[in-house]
Amino acid sequence: MAQQQALTSKALRETRRSEKTLRKSLGDVGGELSQMWRVLAPWTLLAAALGLAPLAWWLARWGEVQAFTAICIAVAGVVMLYVSLTLTRGRMHLGRAHELFNVSAPVGVVAYTVAYGPDKYVLIASAIFGITSAIVWNRRHTSTAMRELERHGGAGGALPQRWRAFTAEHAPSLVDSTMTVLKDNADELAVGLDLGEAGIPSDVGPLLERVTRFAGGLAGGASLIAGDYLDKVIVRVARRDPLKTAMHWQGPNAPGASMIEPIEGIGRYRDLLDLSLTLPYVAPRTSDGEPKMQSHIGIYGMSRSGKGASGELLDVNIATRSDAILVVCDPVKADQQLGPIEAGADYVLNTAPKIRSFFHRLVASTIPTRAAILGDPTRNRLGRRLREWEPGCGLSWVAVHVYEAAALFNNQDMTKLTERAASVGIEIIVEVQKGIHDRVDTNARSNMAAMLVFGTYDYDDAALVVPPALLELGVNPGAWQNKQPGTCLVVFPELPLARQAVPARFARHAPDGSDIEAALAEYMHLASPCDPWTVATWGEPYQEYRAQIEAKHGRRPQQHAFAGAVLLDERPVPAVSLPTAPRPPAPLPTGPEEGFDLGEPGESEPTAADERAELTEAAEDVVGDMANMLHGDAEAGAVLGLAVDGLERYGQDDDEAVGPLVAADDIEFPPDPDEAHFEPILDRNEAFDVLLAVLRDDVGEGGTFRPSDLYDALDRRARRGDSWVRKELKTLQGWGCVEDAEGYGVYEVRHTRRGDLDDYAESLVLEV
Repeated sequence: MAQQQALTSKALRETRRSEKTLRKSLGDVGGELSQMWRVLAPWTLLAAALGLAPLAWWLARWGEVQAFTAICIAVAGVVMLYVSLTLTRGRMHLGRAHELFNVSAPVGVVAYTVAYGPDKYVLIASAIFGITSAIVWNRRHTSTAMRELERHGGAGGALPQRWRAFTAEHAPSLVDSTMTVLKDNADELAVGLDLGEAGIPSDVGPLLERVTRFAGGLAGGASLIAGDYLDKVIVRVARRDPLKTAMHWQGPNAPGASMIEPIEGIGRYRDLLDLSLTLPYVAPRTSDGEPKMQSHIGIYGMSRSGKGASGELLDVNIATRSDAILVVCDPVKADQQLGPIEAGADYVLNTAPKIRSFFHRLVASTIPTRAAILGDPTRNRLGRRLREWEPGCGLSWVAVHVYEAAALFNNQDMTKLTERAASVGIEIIVEVQKGIHDRVDTNARSNMAAMLVFGTYDYDDAALVVPPALLELGVNPGAWQNKQPGTCLVVFPELPLARQAVPARFARHAPDGSDIEAALAEYMHLASPCDPWTVATWGEPYQEYRAQIEAKHGRRPQQHAFAGAVLLDERPVPAVSLPTAPRPPAPLPTGPEEGFDLGEPGESEPTAADERAELTEAAEDVVGDMANMLHGDAEAGAVLGLAVDGLERYGQDDDEAVGPLVAADDIEFPPDPDEAHFEPILDRNEAFDVLLAVLRDDVGEGGTFRPSDLYDALDRRARRGDSWVRKELKTLQGWGCVEDAEGYGVYEVRHTRRGDLDDYAESLVLEV
């Protein structure tokens, strides 16, 4: 039975193979017949028009239906003309016009002959133009057939032969390579290259422009795909750019979802795959897998390359997620840039001093606070020690998008953020035009492993930020510059190198941002406010900003009782009715309540002597323990003596401990004429305290001043000159104490707290 089944299976395979061979033969015959018909079609139409026109006229005249027959033929010709126009709408102009002529001319000759009879001039003209049309048709058919043979020639066709000749003359490093055609049409050429015994993928990368020229592709349209082995690669050359026209943005893809859901619908790759970004990490596909953590994002590109509009699509998707908040910073063009996205931002900072002060708070207070909560299982909601931010931990995921970041160059706090903030759920998105060392710190640039590289001016500008592995594959954002706004390279660590080498283009939204504003108005109710721990570390500037925003929208800000955070409260505030008369006091109990222990009979309350004895015993234990820990240290011994004296005076009045005071007259000392020369000179920290005290007492928070207003007070109280005051104003700006106000040389006081002391960070960290 098994042998019979095996024979039967073998017979079935042979039958299927025979059917496939027969089908291929029939297809070849059908193809040959189709090609023959395409060659003979114009000549057949010409013969039918010249031969059948007189015959149709004779039959119509014999039946006396010439007019009716001519009208029917004309109507049929119009229908054929419409169908031909519909079927040939994808062809070039010459081919379409020739097709319409071949359809309409024979029908018109027959209709005219039936209506008016044979005319020698009409027949002669029809014969001459018909023969001309047939010859042109055959020439076009031959040219098209030759191109198809070149495209579908396979391994033994013309394209691999051309490749061998091309490499021998123009690419000697690839002379041993063998080409296999995978796809060849009007849109794209995809070929596989076997690089031979010594070839490697980096041999192909520098020659991609020559390969593009060989394949007739677009500038910058070639991509190289290398696998796990180095002997074979795939080269794709685009002949028609699908990114030439940007897709229209359809709105945020997952409003109200968690931040770990991918951001989709924001663009597409050149191979028409959807552009998808995953922040803050890619979740593992299996239970024992590890997540692929995301890094901070650097956005690079020349002016007008579309990076700002593309960044807005990222912002609106982040702002509408349930566990994420957006902080937008722009020190240059805030009023113009932040207009559409402002409604979705939880915090907007529009001046350089505000941004620097905010960065300092993030480094000094927010990061330590969030790290303490994530690392303590008793404080985060997941109940375990977290190495990274995870959804449901109780902390909001924070995205800080910094537009025009070059204006904040040399800000060390921003560099520290790129080093410390990712693991606590804070991601920095930095946007600059050129990734050069005097526009963005090189350490910060190295920490931003994820990049969106838009069009650059030239290859050298791209080489500043594009990884060398991608440059070896021949990618060059300088090829499209700013001619296609929104086109970029998506260089994210979790993406394969082959995917990073394929250009993508962000979707296009309304230039005035109306669709972004509409999306925010529709979906922002799904977003949650910032968590109270983070809010508390941002201090009064954030609370004042949120209060202004809520007042602008006619809503009452709510004071969070736990963290002091200003949160949104859209619920109506109920009226509180106060009692008009005091309540009567509760009656005193007349006897012991049931279950109350009165103690055993005979027991008495402890006396003062008993309490004094217990305190003395406890104090002796404490002093003994302190003496054992000090190990004979002289300085610590003095502290121990003070502790003993304090314990001995415990419970005594100060007058009793000191004893009676003896009254005596004051003694007047003669004045010292050189007393001014012996006044102590304050150090820099003390001078700063004096400066902050002057700003607090004489100017006040929210007040404005000029540097000249401080000269006299600092000279009198700290012996500091005018130049010292002007110099240290920059330090105060870095701390966020003062910021530029309206008018040249006018400053506004924001707060008077120091930003360089250890207890400054501790004062901002929330005590939970």
